[in-house]
Amino acid sequence: MERRDGARLTWIGRVARSKVFVGLNAVALPTLLLLAGLRFGPALAAAVRPTQPAISISGPGVSQASASVTAYILGDVAQPGVYTLAVGARVQALVAAAGGALDNADLTRVDLAALVVDGQEIYVPRIGETIPLMLGGKVDINAASASDLHHALGIELAIANRIVAYRVAHGPFTAISQLLLVPISLSEYNKIKSLVTV
Repeated sequence: MERRDGARLTWIGRVARSKVFVGLNAVALPTLLLLAGLRFGPALAAAVRPTQPAISISGPGVSQASASVTAYILGDVAQPGVYTLAVGARVQALVAAAGGALDNADLTRVDLAALVVDGQEIYVPRIGETIPLMLGGKVDINAASASDLHHALGIELAIANRIVAYRVAHGPFTAISQLLLVPISLSEYNKIKSLVTV
């Protein structure tokens, strides 16, 4: 009996040392590890992955920190001036805050449904009045034509055309710094940034 058990142990030892057994282990062990990684890897990776804070992107001229916007309204309204409204307010609310439009105001040329942007300047013209380009001594880049920009700011007509094209494609400028997206050169921007308004 002992001889038979010893022979069996000797045979098991030979098998364990044989090239076939070692080769099978070399294939089987990585396969088992791979299968385990595929099954449990994503869960383990998710458990140890650090959570990243959500990234919030805001556009130029838009502040998410403030719950209010301040804008300047002038022209044919009862009380022209600077008013602070809640974020999301429309130009119609700004006109109302200024005491409403006067009887001869031409509201057909004012976008009453537009959002009021912080720092914006709104002009309410009289019926038959030509809307002035110079508001507070500055050229309104949302109202001026390419020719107006060319003559008032002394910039090349090609640059003025790009400014108007950008405005048509992307909507009214909400910040003067958006002129850099037109694009215009930094030197050109520095030359006109104090001469324009939105």
